Amino acid sequence: MRQYIGILIGALLGALGAILFGQSLRPDPGSVQERAEHAEHQLRVAEAQLRSLQGGRIRADRQRSAEGARDILEDIREGRGADLDDIFAVTKPWLNDLSPVINLMRSKEEKEQFARLAGDYTRKYDLNESQQKQLRQWLDDRATENAERFVNVVANDSSTMYDLILAGKEAEQNIEGIDQFMEQQLTGETLVAFRADRLQEKIDSVEGEANGRLNNLDSIVNLDASQEDQLFFAMARSSEDYIPSMDIEGMDDDRSALDREGRNVAIESILTSEQQELLESHRQNRRQNAEEEMRAIGLRLPENWQQFEDDDW
Repeated sequence: MRQYIGILIGALLGALGAILFGQSLRPDPGSVQERAEHAEHQLRVAEAQLRSLQGGRIRADRQRSAEGARDILEDIREGRGADLDDIFAVTKPWLNDLSPVINLMRSKEEKEQFARLAGDYTRKYDLNESQQKQLRQWLDDRATENAERFVNVVANDSSTMYDLILAGKEAEQNIEGIDQFMEQQLTGETLVAFRADRLQEKIDSVEGEANGRLNNLDSIVNLDASQEDQLFFAMARSSEDYIPSMDIEGMDDDRSALDREGRNVAIESILTSEQQELLESHRQNRRQNAEEEMRAIGLRLPENWQQFEDDDW
């Protein structure tokens, strides 16, 4: 999940900077700019009297954001480091305002992806006009749901930075449910071919993910051949795409799926005591490096920072 963190932190810090910068600039007393701003202020006051309660809530959010931004700046100045959830909280009104633009940019790329998928399925499974229309409608509905997911996180007063990162990760899994939909559209040999194709895609994904995790762990603790085989299967079983019916070569024992905690227990049971010490030392060094990186940009490492990572090493 690391790829989302840098992007989102950069966006939040940019919004926070805009808030602080906007507060720091004041026109010279008696200047044309000051008189213009005063007139503009009077206009805003008059307009405010005609606004709904929602408008009042927005202004209150703005005020709270400005106050929160000053508190965050104080944390940075005092060396305490700013909390990511605090930054997210004060930038929510701005992110909420920008969400239509953000979703427009994201949906453009998503629609291009969906168009390619619709064309691929039409060609491979010989979809008729009615099936094509239903597929396009299904994809359009998914695009709407994906857009709402981000907006709902930003609009939720109790949402956290972790919720925002999860929303970003889930956006990549934007066609969840496509298997069930297509299986309702197809019959006979075409349905059999679709199921086989999708299963192979998932097997390739699971094996690729397991190999990547295995290589990372091997670079830390230097696994032997026997350990590599056992750990490969444990990591495959922990993949989100894994299903027990997959035909993964060499997997003859337990085929049940593993969550992250179960996978890590399996890993530690396979490693030697020396390897476990190496892994623990690596974890401590990684946390220290993460703290230093966050401190360098005025942030404080979250207590639950490991939730932000896909791996525990």
